[in-house]
Amino acid sequence: MLVLTCSSKLAALRKLLTQNFPESLKEMTDPLDPYTNTYFLFSKGPQGLKQFLEDPQTVNWKQELQIQGCQPSLTDVLQEVSSKHGSHMHTASNLLYMRDGLESKDLEKMREISDLQFSSLKPEEANLVNEVWAFGGNPLSERYITRCIQNFPTLCARRLDVGKPVAWALSEQSGEMRMGYTEEKYRNQGVFRTMIIQLAHKLNSKGCPLYGHVTPDNKSSQAATLGAGFPLAGRWQQWKFQPS
Repeated sequence: MLVLTCSSKLAALRKLLTQNFPESLKEMTDPLDPYTNTYFLFSKGPQGLKQFLEDPQTVNWKQELQIQGCQPSLTDVLQEVSSKHGSHMHTASNLLYMRDGLESKDLEKMREISDLQFSSLKPEEANLVNEVWAFGGNPLSERYITRCIQNFPTLCARRLDVGKPVAWALSEQSGEMRMGYTEEKYRNQGVFRTMIIQLAHKLNSKGCPLYGHVTPDNKSSQAATLGAGFPLAGRWQQWKFQPS
């Protein structure tokens, strides 16, 4: 994913997306899978947003779906529009961390742990992630995690003696780093911070934005994210919708 700042490029992108938007909906073939049925939203005007969301070419309100963004102020508009379609809305709000690119000095923040090695996750290890992911714990989420491992950069720390992951961080279709976890034995040792930097390096090499979210009560992950050079940038929002 490219981060565009030039107004002419943004206009060109908008035209391209408008021409191809129906094509992007063809992947959303399971009406009961909110992990696949995911939209990413940013708006400058609530009135224009309302009209946009009510367009049947934009959102299929007959499906279980989720919308992610960084504007808590959009909640009222989403509630109004979804209620017209008989959808029930559930909201999650976490802390958003973001940074622009990486520098060579960032690699100096990584630590070596004597009994661990870092590598990518394997698809058959999706169940480990699914068991502890706050938004997971079901067959649909495990299928989604498997696809993320197969298609997007991941990183994990493994014990040298058995090779089992004891910590991990994944990325998904928007480029966001998420699903991070570290076993209690390896917390507060710089493992999670090292994984974030390494995964950010992978994503940065692909031109992806560098960001992730942490729950407000997870102080250790907040500290590790800050230690990896990611300042607090606002709120990460998820609006989940379920048809009645």
